[in-house]
Amino acid sequence: MMYKLANLSGDTVAVPQVIFSQLPRTDGDFIRVALYVLSSGCTDARTIAHDLGLKSVEAANRALQYWAGAGLLERERTGVQATPAPAAKTAEIDLAAINDPYVGVLCEEAQTAFGKALSRSDLQRLVGLYLSDGWQPDVVLLCCAEVARQGRRTVGAVSRELVRWRDAGVETGEDAERYLRHVKQCEEWCIEAAKLFGIEPHTLTQWDRRAVARWHEEWRIGSDMIEEALLHAENHRTIRYVDGILRSWRAQGLTTVQAVRGKGALAPSNILATGKAPAKPMKDMFNRNWNAVFDDETEG
Repeated sequence: MMYKLANLSGDTVAVPQVIFSQLPRTDGDFIRVALYVLSSGCTDARTIAHDLGLKSVEAANRALQYWAGAGLLERERTGVQATPAPAAKTAEIDLAAINDPYVGVLCEEAQTAFGKALSRSDLQRLVGLYLSDGWQPDVVLLCCAEVARQGRRTVGAVSRELVRWRDAGVETGEDAERYLRHVKQCEEWCIEAAKLFGIEPHTLTQWDRRAVARWHEEWRIGSDMIEEALLHAENHRTIRYVDGILRSWRAQGLTTVQAVRGKGALAPSNILATGKAPAKPMKDMFNRNWNAVFDDETEG
């Protein structure tokens, strides 16, 4: 089907060339905000978000910041400035990449995430992650929010965290969001495991955390199996020891509590009566390969 431009019989609005020049680099919401501002003259973020049905006022603010960096809008200098320090620092760094509107957005949003103004050198380092290291601005901002959540409100922390993200395969904003969901899930697993072991989550080592994640992700083991392994561990209530028990069960194809108990290692009646496993059946079950299991784990 072919199309042609229809005859326009109503009001028209002149569209500056800067908007057309940014079409390959912006998403639909940014263009909608620009056209709305041209049509109405309104630059109030709340009104724009309401009238355009944006997800948040912050989304409108980001669009306004973008178009200010692109040259479509100018920042008004009034007697009252909500955040004068970040604006001044952003203006300095804009000189290094004046033709890139994302620089202004990146600097202002990062300072908002950290809850403080950044020095000029910090802003240059931050922008370097985008211009020199090739990180997308949305990924950098997601990382800023994440390290701020962890209490590490520095650009150096962002830089180090991004190295780990790249090692994990993060390249785009979607990758980052998926990675953060995975991190949150692993944290929840570690908190649950720490509670079962009667320890504080912060005492878990990196090896412990990887082991707990492996139980859930690769071996599909739930808390019921972990509790069962703890009964067998008796006084050896460590992640490494329980990992060896679970590894041995997995090698034998024992993937449920019922299967483990059906093997004769721990009778249900004994669990209810004593709350712990008899020593001899456990030895009969594991003595043949237990040392080998822990030798492997120690080498790992």
